Amino acid sequence: MPLIKSTSKEAFGKNIGAELRAGKPRAQAVAIAYAEKRAAEHKHKEHPHHSEHSSRRSEHYHKTVAASEARPSATKMTKAEHPPVSAEE
Repeated sequence: MPLIKSTSKEAFGKNIGAELRAGKPRAQAVAIAYAEKRAAEHKHKEHPHHSEHSSRRSEHYHKTVAASEARPSATKMTKAEHPPVSAEE
């Protein structure tokens, strides 16, 4: 039987009972019931600022970072191209 996805005390108690009937130890049953309760709490909270924030970051990336990556960059010198280091330094 699926567990109840709710933050109520009644649902919490029923979830513990369901897990105990399924043969789980009491501590594990309580932990699972708390996990279901946390998931239900998290699902009820809405974060409208996240989508707005993400879109602003995306716009910033495409205007600055992606544009700078399109420019040719300086090539690195290989080990053979570096001037030799003198022993006096």
